[in-house]
Amino acid sequence: MSQELQSELVEKEIEANLAALPETAELSLLIKEALARTTGRLSGKENKESRPWLLLPLIVCESVSGEYEPAVPVAAALLLAKAAAELFDDIEDQDTPRALYLKWGLPIATNIATTMLILSEKAIPGLRARGIPDHKIVHIMDIINSFHGHTCTGQHRDLSISPGTVITEEDYLSITGMKSASQIECACYTGAYLATDDEMKINAFARFGYNLGMAVQIANDIKGIVEGIDIIKRKTTLPVIYGLTQVEGEDLSRLTKTYMANSETTADPVEIKDILFRTGAIYYATVKIEMYKQAAVDALSTVKAGGVNTQQLKELLD
Repeated sequence: MSQELQSELVEKEIEANLAALPETAELSLLIKEALARTTGRLSGKENKESRPWLLLPLIVCESVSGEYEPAVPVAAALLLAKAAAELFDDIEDQDTPRALYLKWGLPIATNIATTMLILSEKAIPGLRARGIPDHKIVHIMDIINSFHGHTCTGQHRDLSISPGTVITEEDYLSITGMKSASQIECACYTGAYLATDDEMKINAFARFGYNLGMAVQIANDIKGIVEGIDIIKRKTTLPVIYGLTQVEGEDLSRLTKTYMANSETTADPVEIKDILFRTGAIYYATVKIEMYKQAAVDALSTVKAGGVNTQQLKELLD
């Protein structure tokens, strides 16, 4: 089935959950606005770049069993949780100029995020109407909460880092795995679990999701530098860590002055981008991406022999 039609099914599932709210009109509109920032869909504005990740439970489920319908409630639940997490993240980081909390105020924004988390929990029992047995539904709820616990732990570690502190690459990759990769790992695990009881296949898809998530996040690191946004925010991403730990001389001095705590040096996106490209920091990050992509391909290879159609999933690595 096309991703467009799959998206519509997930949206209808969310609409059904919104309809269960008492006096829904105003609250639903605000929730839809928050969701639109994540999906680009509910407002009628498409965001093709993000859509495949949000549909991963359906894509994986269909790859294994040929059926995608059982995964619709899970996709709806994960989408609601992701939108809530992004809203909370904006509130915590306070570094996004057009964040919704600036428009609504902190109390309303916090309540909207909390409501979406509750709706996320309420969406999962919708699996029963699709013939999923109770023991699987309970496990799905438990595993989703476990992955979200990893995300919260990663966010805590990230927020606990003092401004200007240069963390190691090992710490950065660990935090990224918990904050970002765990979300895609969760989507792939749940999609596979709904399609099969074969633990080998389920674990293989979880590995695929983790490595895909790592590759996607590092690619976002590079994009943030190319566009200059992360440089202006002074975000210490993987290319920056490479520069601060491997570069020498005047280049290191300029990077240090830009990213040190309470620096009065104006962040110059053109100059910093030039340093990170010229010194091999961006190239190093691209090598890391390829390593994670290969690990994702290897995970898919273990299930292909079992009759799983992996073509659509491999395309996500392009």
